Amino acid sequence: MEANLYDYEIEPEKRPTFLTWLCILTFIGSSWAILSSTEAYITAHKTATMFSQNIKVQVNDTTLQNNVTINRSHSSFGIKMRASLSKIFQEDNIRKAAIGGLVAALLTLAGGLFMWKLKRTGFYFYVAGVVVGILVPFFVFGNDLMAVGASSFASFFGLIFIALYAVNWKSLK
Repeated sequence: MEANLYDYEIEPEKRPTFLTWLCILTFIGSSWAILSSTEAYITAHKTATMFSQNIKVQVNDTTLQNNVTINRSHSSFGIKMRASLSKIFQEDNIRKAAIGGLVAALLTLAGGLFMWKLKRTGFYFYVAGVVVGILVPFFVFGNDLMAVGASSFASFFGLIFIALYAVNWKSLK
């Protein structure tokens, strides 16, 4: 009689150790990104105000230095960088980037949770989160140097994790 009881028990599917570690790293990274995006959204006004006060001081100091010696190539690059940074540190843009980052982090977290349960849909959620993370800087800041830099950082780790999750594709159902 007891042997028949064991026939009905279902043994849980075994998750590969590598997939387990990837999911744990995804939980940590996505949770950190959620907290960071939330903080950036909440403190957007303070950050924008602090940056605008700091840039005004630097512009005045640079103007005094440039009156003594002017180097056209360096000053034009500096002007482009200041314009790019000024665009990034506007309150509205900080909030838009934070919302985009939050959406990307929620998608990657959902993907990690699904893959933890060995569901293939998690891979698609994760890929969508990485794509959102790559595209948000371009939509918020436009096509400038800082957007490319922010997008490159996001894409580097995201694409590595997509490749590592793809290695575990056959374990997902």
